[in-house]
Amino acid sequence: MTEASSKFSRRGFIASLAATPALGATTAPALAQDATSPAATAQAVLKDAKGAKLVLLGTGAGPVPGRTRRMTSHALVSNGAIYVVDCGLGLTDRFAEAGLSFNAVRGVYITHHHFDHNVEYGPFLAIGWVQGMPLSVRAYGPPPLKQMTDDYFRSMRTTFDFWAEDMKMKPAETIAVTEVVQPGPVMQDDNVKVTAALVNHPPVKPAFAYRFDFHDRSIAFSGDTTPVEAVAQLAKGADVLVHEAMYLPALVDYLHAQIAKGRPVKFDAFMAHMNADHSPAEEVGRIAQEAGVKTLVLSHLTPAIDSISDDTWRAAAAKNFQGEIVVAHDFTVV
Repeated sequence: MTEASSKFSRRGFIASLAATPALGATTAPALAQDATSPAATAQAVLKDAKGAKLVLLGTGAGPVPGRTRRMTSHALVSNGAIYVVDCGLGLTDRFAEAGLSFNAVRGVYITHHHFDHNVEYGPFLAIGWVQGMPLSVRAYGPPPLKQMTDDYFRSMRTTFDFWAEDMKMKPAETIAVTEVVQPGPVMQDDNVKVTAALVNHPPVKPAFAYRFDFHDRSIAFSGDTTPVEAVAQLAKGADVLVHEAMYLPALVDYLHAQIAKGRPVKFDAFMAHMNADHSPAEEVGRIAQEAGVKTLVLSHLTPAIDSISDDTWRAAAAKNFQGEIVVAHDFTVV
């Protein structure tokens, strides 16, 4: 990381991203924002950034709308190409607000099929097409991603055709999909090599972690998982590990409050699910330490509430990790 971005990260916020070639089609709406907004600040800070960059567009866990942190989504930028990882609700707006260009998107990667990771997959492709996303974009993820993609384009065919006729555009066709069914190599192009590892997120199978090896740095994503050796091995020696994290004391209090308000869940069943599927921040620190990464990014935060300070999140992970710890916010850039 640069010295400037390191300063921001220690405050839990590192501004947004953008390699200049990746800005363009969406720059105007983004610049129309309040100049002090996180997105606008991000653009200003990193407008001339060099090398591969990660922007966290959505950093909250679970299919819960209306929060400061949107659902999980990320963008990786290298040499003017953009790779999107997960498509939670809010991705399309956050992508545009960050000043990123749809016509720079090369690939979309889905870690697993839960709402907060795939609900905006189809809409992102649809709006992206309107905004100039190339039809050569590819998608990668667990089965049945190809069927899901084809079904979405089929369901929107009338809308696509009306728009293409009216705007004299090339008709939208379903994109190419590579289904990821096992750990190992996923894709390699002139910018990046992508590798997958199986993780533990029952009953969702398969669920994957991904590692992106660019020419200048490596960035790994845990996806949703309990603390597993597979993530430590996948992220071995990486510059950055983005790992989901729970803060259990706050989760217990939050859940009791939600149940008191009438949320239709049972405390014991919900906590059993969380413990069987997700990672306490302390254990995330252990995985990062074992992997030997330079920077640990805590994201997909549970609970994704603003009352938990960055210092609280950081202190939990720091019990087992001695490297830099970034607490993700929407528009954080590493």
